[in-house]
Amino acid sequence: MIVAPRPLGDALAALGEARAIIAERRDPLFHQRLAELRYWQCAHVATFHGARVTPYDGAPLLRFLTQRFYRDADWSELTGRPEKVALAVDRIVDRDRPLVIAIELQAAAESLDIAMADALVAEHATLNPYSYIRAIRRVGRHEARLQQVLWLEELVELVAGYADSRTAWWAFKLARTPARTFGLAATYDLLAEGFAAMRAARDLKAGTHEVIAAQRARLERVIGADLGRL
Repeated sequence: MIVAPRPLGDALAALGEARAIIAERRDPLFHQRLAELRYWQCAHVATFHGARVTPYDGAPLLRFLTQRFYRDADWSELTGRPEKVALAVDRIVDRDRPLVIAIELQAAAESLDIAMADALVAEHATLNPYSYIRAIRRVGRHEARLQQVLWLEELVELVAGYADSRTAWWAFKLARTPARTFGLAATYDLLAEGFAAMRAARDLKAGTHEVIAAQRARLERVIGADLGRL
């Protein structure tokens, strides 16, 4: 079941803590494995779902989620002052739940990536399909991985209607100036890329649910567990 939502400020604080842990690590091998892991996961998710998203014109959205959002985004604008950001967002948008889920997804990814990189370092393993699966099974935390899937499902339900809504699109465009006023320019630009990628896709809800179902089945095979029993 989906974990109860927490305030945006708390989600941002969790993301900030995870990124601080990474920044404080002094082991070059850890950072090497972490970078390799992120590129590995981006490439394999894109390859695994590439044909699946093609009928929905979903390649831009898949690229945004795997590269710009997960791998490359700079979250310092948000994590440096979580409470002030939460207040600012509350003044700009009516419902912050989609943003909360997006931050929760990234915070969970950062935490799991730290554990995965540590597992690879502890095994003295270079990254390949076999060491990757061993690291996943060594780290465990299956509930956290299931939660990522459930959050993504909820996020799709919340935002799927926005993609084809002219009203939502103009409301988002009108938020550009206040976002910059409150020091959220980089965040707005990132979300604008995501919004454009969503609008480029067709039948977003059906396409994304197909991807999520395949991702969940693949995860069950990798971890050797039935996520429905967690």
